[in-house]
Amino acid sequence: MASDRIHIFVRMAAAWRVFEQTLLAVLVSGMVFLAAVQIILRNFFQMGFNWADPLLGVALLWLTMIGALVATGARKHINMDLVTQLVAKHRRWLAIVPADLFAAVVCALLGMAAVRFVGLQKEMEPAVILNVPLWVYYEIIPVCLFLMSFRFVVQAAYLVMHRGQSEAAARSESVL
Repeated sequence: MASDRIHIFVRMAAAWRVFEQTLLAVLVSGMVFLAAVQIILRNFFQMGFNWADPLLGVALLWLTMIGALVATGARKHINMDLVTQLVAKHRRWLAIVPADLFAAVVCALLGMAAVRFVGLQKEMEPAVILNVPLWVYYEIIPVCLFLMSFRFVVQAAYLVMHRGQSEAAARSESVL
């Protein structure tokens, strides 16, 4: 029964990774296409879409946040591992787990601040891009920060449960 739950969790995590990477590919492709169309329209026809530049800015925000989420899931995020280097190789998880938990707390706090930011944007007279208020686009910030926080907690729990693994496997294996 427990192995069935683990198998389902692993399949869900793999599907989520595919979703994230597909979303990144669609965003990058859409941004490149829209930017190219905008350049062609401006240079050859002296016209362009008024909404394209603000939408490209919002798409860059989404790309950045989702890219950070993917990097966190793959354990390829920026980290400070001076302490990890000072700890014996077979005990590195003892340094990584507190760092992951600290990162989880920081991401959660930033997520709460982002929720307030989105709320303030919602209260103000909203700017719109393609008839969608700007604050709706900004909701990606708290969503990704809370997901990163969750990922750090899951990764810390995974390291604790698999502390006998080699450090390279423990650090590189993507659990969520």
